[in-house]
Amino acid sequence: MTLHEISLFFGIILLVVVIAMFVHSWLDKRRIRASLLPLAARFAGQIIQESVWVYPRFEGMAFDRRFDFFFTVVHAGRQHLLYAVYSLKSSMTTDLLLVKSEFYKPVAADAPLSEQSGEVIDGLCEGYQARSKHPEAAAALWSRGREAIEPLSQFTSLQLGPDAVVIGKTYDGLADVSPEKIGQDVEALHRLAVAMETA
Repeated sequence: MTLHEISLFFGIILLVVVIAMFVHSWLDKRRIRASLLPLAARFAGQIIQESVWVYPRFEGMAFDRRFDFFFTVVHAGRQHLLYAVYSLKSSMTTDLLLVKSEFYKPVAADAPLSEQSGEVIDGLCEGYQARSKHPEAAAALWSRGREAIEPLSQFTSLQLGPDAVVIGKTYDGLADVSPEKIGQDVEALHRLAVAMETA
Protein backbone atom coordinates (compact mmCIF):
# COMPACT_ATOMS: atom_id res chain seq x y z
CA MET A 1 0.00 0.00 0.00
CA THR A 2 1.14 3.49 -0.76
CA LEU A 3 1.16 6.26 1.82
CA HIS A 4 -1.83 7.82 0.06
CA GLU A 5 -3.83 4.54 0.25
CA ILE A 6 -2.95 4.10 3.94
CA SER A 7 -4.05 7.66 4.69
CA LEU A 8 -7.30 7.12 2.78
CA PHE A 9 -7.95 3.82 4.59
CA PHE A 10 -7.51 5.38 8.05
CA GLY A 11 -9.56 8.42 7.00
CA ILE A 12 -12.46 6.13 6.03
CA ILE A 13 -12.19 4.25 9.34
CA LEU A 14 -12.23 7.54 11.27
CA LEU A 15 -15.26 8.75 9.31
CA VAL A 16 -17.15 5.51 10.05
CA VAL A 17 -16.34 5.82 13.78
CA VAL A 18 -17.54 9.45 13.89
CA ILE A 19 -20.78 8.59 12.05
CA ALA A 20 -21.37 5.65 14.42
CA MET A 21 -20.88 7.94 17.43
CA PHE A 22 -23.42 10.46 16.11
CA VAL A 23 -25.95 7.72 15.33
CA HIS A 24 -25.49 6.13 18.77
CA SER A 25 -25.89 9.53 20.47
CA TRP A 26 -29.04 10.31 18.46
CA LEU A 27 -30.59 6.90 19.22
CA ASP A 28 -29.73 7.22 22.92
CA LYS A 29 -31.48 10.60 23.14
CA ARG A 30 -34.55 9.20 21.36
CA ARG A 31 -34.73 6.29 23.80
CA ILE A 32 -34.37 8.63 26.79
CA ARG A 33 -37.19 10.83 25.47
CA ALA A 34 -39.45 7.78 24.97
CA SER A 35 -38.66 6.61 28.50
CA LEU A 36 -39.52 10.03 29.97
CA LEU A 37 -42.92 10.25 28.20
CA PRO A 38 -44.89 8.35 30.91
CA LEU A 39 -43.68 10.91 33.49
CA ALA A 40 -45.66 13.70 31.82
CA ALA A 41 -48.98 12.46 33.22
CA ARG A 42 -47.62 11.32 36.59
CA PHE A 43 -45.83 14.58 37.37
CA ALA A 44 -48.01 16.99 35.36
CA GLY A 45 -45.03 18.08 33.34
CA GLN A 46 -43.40 18.24 29.97
CA ILE A 47 -40.33 17.04 28.13
CA ILE A 48 -38.20 19.79 26.64
CA GLN A 49 -35.66 19.11 23.91
CA GLU A 50 -34.31 21.97 21.81
CA SER A 51 -33.03 19.64 19.05
CA VAL A 52 -32.46 15.95 18.37
CA TRP A 53 -28.77 16.42 19.28
CA VAL A 54 -29.49 17.77 22.78
CA TYR A 55 -30.41 15.55 25.74
CA PRO A 56 -34.05 15.94 26.74
CA ARG A 57 -35.01 17.32 30.14
CA PHE A 58 -38.19 17.01 32.16
CA GLU A 59 -40.00 19.75 34.08
CA GLY A 60 -43.02 19.06 36.25
CA MET A 61 -44.52 18.93 39.72
CA ALA A 62 -43.99 16.27 42.37
CA PHE A 63 -45.70 16.45 45.78
CA ASP A 64 -46.75 20.05 45.02
CA ARG A 65 -43.13 21.03 44.41
CA ARG A 66 -41.28 22.02 41.24
CA PHE A 67 -39.35 19.00 39.95
CA ASP A 68 -36.70 18.86 37.21
CA PHE A 69 -34.75 15.98 35.69
CA PHE A 70 -31.95 16.79 33.26
CA PHE A 71 -28.49 15.87 32.03
CA THR A 72 -25.26 17.80 32.33
CA VAL A 73 -21.60 17.18 31.61
CA VAL A 74 -19.35 17.17 34.69
CA HIS A 75 -15.59 17.70 34.41
CA ALA A 76 -13.70 15.32 36.71
CA GLY A 77 -10.01 15.84 36.11
CA ARG A 78 -9.43 14.97 32.47
CA GLN A 79 -12.71 13.09 32.17
CA HIS A 80 -16.04 14.44 30.97
CA LEU A 81 -18.90 12.52 32.60
CA LEU A 82 -22.56 12.65 31.62
CA TYR A 83 -24.59 13.19 34.78
CA ALA A 84 -28.28 12.54 35.42
CA VAL A 85 -29.54 15.24 37.80
CA TYR A 86 -32.72 15.63 39.89
CA SER A 87 -33.84 18.91 41.41
CA LEU A 88 -36.76 19.29 43.85
CA LYS A 89 -37.86 22.62 45.33
CA SER A 90 -37.55 22.88 49.11
CA SER A 91 -37.89 25.44 51.87
CA MET A 92 -34.45 24.82 53.40
CA THR A 93 -32.64 28.07 54.05
CA THR A 94 -29.12 26.74 54.69
CA ASP A 95 -26.74 24.78 52.47
CA LEU A 96 -24.82 21.50 52.59
CA LEU A 97 -22.86 19.97 49.72
CA LEU A 98 -22.04 16.26 49.98
CA VAL A 99 -19.65 14.68 47.48
CA LYS A 100 -18.87 10.96 47.68
CA SER A 101 -15.25 10.53 48.73
CA GLU A 102 -14.81 7.18 46.97
CA PHE A 103 -16.01 8.59 43.65
CA TYR A 104 -14.11 11.86 43.57
CA LYS A 105 -10.84 12.57 45.30
CA PRO A 106 -11.79 15.14 47.94
CA VAL A 107 -10.72 18.59 46.89
CA ALA A 108 -8.68 20.05 49.72
CA ALA A 109 -7.53 23.37 48.31
CA ASP A 110 -9.84 24.50 45.57
CA ALA A 111 -10.50 28.23 46.01
CA PRO A 112 -13.44 28.50 43.56
CA LEU A 113 -15.22 25.52 45.16
CA SER A 114 -14.58 26.89 48.66
CA GLU A 115 -15.91 30.28 47.63
CA GLN A 116 -19.04 28.79 46.10
CA SER A 117 -19.80 25.93 48.51
CA GLY A 118 -17.92 26.77 51.69
CA GLU A 119 -15.07 25.11 53.51
CA VAL A 120 -14.80 21.38 54.21
CA ILE A 121 -16.53 20.24 57.41
CA ASP A 122 -14.34 17.43 58.73
CA GLY A 123 -15.99 14.34 60.19
CA LEU A 124 -19.60 15.33 59.48
CA CYS A 125 -20.68 12.59 57.08
CA GLU A 126 -18.84 9.31 56.72
CA GLY A 127 -18.11 8.52 53.09
CA TYR A 128 -18.72 12.08 51.92
CA GLN A 129 -16.74 15.27 51.72
CA ALA A 130 -19.07 17.85 53.27
CA ARG A 131 -18.96 21.58 52.56
CA SER A 132 -21.07 24.50 53.74
CA LYS A 133 -20.90 28.23 54.19
CA HIS A 134 -22.80 27.75 57.45
CA PRO A 135 -21.20 24.73 59.21
CA GLU A 136 -23.34 24.76 62.37
CA ALA A 137 -26.62 24.99 60.46
CA ALA A 138 -25.36 22.32 58.02
CA ALA A 139 -24.60 19.96 60.91
CA ALA A 140 -28.19 20.37 62.17
CA LEU A 141 -29.46 19.81 58.62
CA TRP A 142 -27.42 16.60 58.36
CA SER A 143 -28.67 15.29 61.72
CA ARG A 144 -32.30 15.70 60.59
CA GLY A 145 -31.83 14.07 57.19
CA ARG A 146 -29.08 11.47 57.59
CA GLU A 147 -31.44 8.46 57.56
CA ALA A 148 -33.38 9.79 54.56
CA ILE A 149 -30.15 9.97 52.56
CA GLU A 150 -29.62 6.18 52.66
CA PRO A 151 -32.06 5.40 49.78
CA LEU A 152 -30.13 7.93 47.67
CA SER A 153 -26.68 6.42 48.32
CA GLN A 154 -26.22 5.69 44.60
CA PHE A 155 -25.92 9.45 43.97
CA THR A 156 -22.39 10.81 44.06
CA SER A 157 -23.23 14.43 44.79
CA LEU A 158 -26.02 15.97 46.83
CA GLN A 159 -26.60 19.72 47.12
CA LEU A 160 -28.96 20.11 50.06
CA GLY A 161 -30.42 23.61 50.09
CA PRO A 162 -30.87 26.42 49.98
CA ASP A 163 -34.23 26.45 48.19
CA ALA A 164 -33.83 23.04 46.52
CA VAL A 165 -32.42 19.55 46.88
CA VAL A 166 -30.25 18.67 43.87
CA ILE A 167 -28.73 15.20 43.45
CA GLY A 168 -26.67 13.74 40.63
CA LYS A 169 -24.91 10.60 39.47
CA THR A 170 -23.13 9.42 36.37
CA TYR A 171 -25.57 8.27 33.70
CA ASP A 172 -25.26 4.49 33.37
CA GLY A 173 -27.79 3.86 30.61
CA LEU A 174 -31.52 3.54 30.03
CA ALA A 175 -32.10 1.82 33.38
CA ASP A 176 -31.43 5.24 34.98
CA VAL A 177 -34.34 6.83 33.11
CA SER A 178 -37.02 4.18 33.50
CA PRO A 179 -40.27 5.70 34.84
CA GLU A 180 -40.15 3.32 37.81
CA LYS A 181 -36.60 4.31 38.75
CA ILE A 182 -37.26 8.03 38.41
CA GLY A 183 -40.49 7.67 40.42
CA GLN A 184 -38.64 5.90 43.26
CA ASP A 185 -35.85 8.48 43.27
CA VAL A 186 -38.30 11.40 43.34
CA GLU A 187 -40.18 9.85 46.28
CA ALA A 188 -36.88 9.35 48.16
CA LEU A 189 -35.86 12.92 47.30
CA HIS A 190 -39.17 14.22 48.66
CA ARG A 191 -38.75 12.27 51.91
CA LEU A 192 -35.25 13.77 52.26
CA ALA A 193 -36.52 17.32 51.66
CA VAL A 194 -39.34 16.89 54.22
CA ALA A 195 -36.93 15.44 56.82
CA MET A 196 -34.48 18.28 56.42
CA GLU A 197 -37.18 20.96 56.46
CA THR A 198 -38.55 19.68 59.77
CA ALA A 199 -37.17 21.76 62.60
